[in-house]
Amino acid sequence: MADIQEVVSLKGYWKFNIGDDMAWAEKNYNDNNWDQLYAPGNWEEQGYIEYDGYAWYRTAVNIPKNAGSRQLYLFLDRIDDVNEVYFNGTRIGRTGNFPPKYETAYSVPVTYPIPAELINFDNANTIAVRVFDEGKEGGFVGEDLKIGYDADANMLVQDLSGDWKIGFYYNLSCLKPGFDDSGWDTIHVPASWESQGYNDYNGQACYRKTFKLNKETGRKTLYFIGGKIDDEDQVFLNGKLIGTTRDMYKTKLGNSFAGDWQIRRAYKIPEGLLNTNGKNVIVVLVDDHGGMGGIFEGPVGLMTKEQYLIYEEKYESEEWFPFQNFIKSLFYD
Repeated sequence: MADIQEVVSLKGYWKFNIGDDMAWAEKNYNDNNWDQLYAPGNWEEQGYIEYDGYAWYRTAVNIPKNAGSRQLYLFLDRIDDVNEVYFNGTRIGRTGNFPPKYETAYSVPVTYPIPAELINFDNANTIAVRVFDEGKEGGFVGEDLKIGYDADANMLVQDLSGDWKIGFYYNLSCLKPGFDDSGWDTIHVPASWESQGYNDYNGQACYRKTFKLNKETGRKTLYFIGGKIDDEDQVFLNGKLIGTTRDMYKTKLGNSFAGDWQIRRAYKIPEGLLNTNGKNVIVVLVDDHGGMGGIFEGPVGLMTKEQYLIYEEKYESEEWFPFQNFIKSLFYD
């Protein structure tokens, strides 16, 4: 789970209504006659006993202007079963599939980037959440709700989150630094591709990012930090392969027994491969086997060796249980 540093808490009473009407996503929709439920908390325990089906939550939030210097994320923890989220009337994410192709996502922590151009700083903003519950609990069933930024991004010497290019149907010429990706779609990283409208796609995709090295980065030993990727990946820098999912299995971050999609990617960049005075191109090939897909959790960027060791230590205990260390040694040592 991403380490989201809170800027605004969203815990409290939200407006709530059962049923389904896309007009309820609108920023200025009049929800004065709606019920109020406390969130987080499932709706069965707040009067809607055994209700299954569609429901909506709405709330207004003020975001301080001084929070606008960083990429902000909406963290809604777990939502049972399917969700679609609108910020000031614009959809910013979806997790799971609504009927008729229903697919639950009740166990997936919901984190969506909020486009800066949608935010009315120091003013009211409307968050609307469309939910479908297939059975049992419904609604906000996690432990926290907030708007904040990725605290781990503070460890990056260069943050590469934001707009990337993506191609779902490609050939391997996309690995070449000079490949023309101007006709490809733009996608936000990190966030699953399903949450950005590429619904029901399972298979391969190619992500590309062109960047110039920050002057303060210099010639330090650097790692490319790829966050979490669903499911498998190969990462190329300036046309050279620098890491694959299996390379992570022997590291302190690599727990293949929890699933490749839960491994935090971190690949050492070979000395001399980065262009210090020109353009660099990162290419991430992703193979998604089903469900959610893509580079879905940060941080994403460059870290010095010193910061990487701190990052590795922070998440080693998250990834491993003692018995798994033993099993891992049997297969990979």
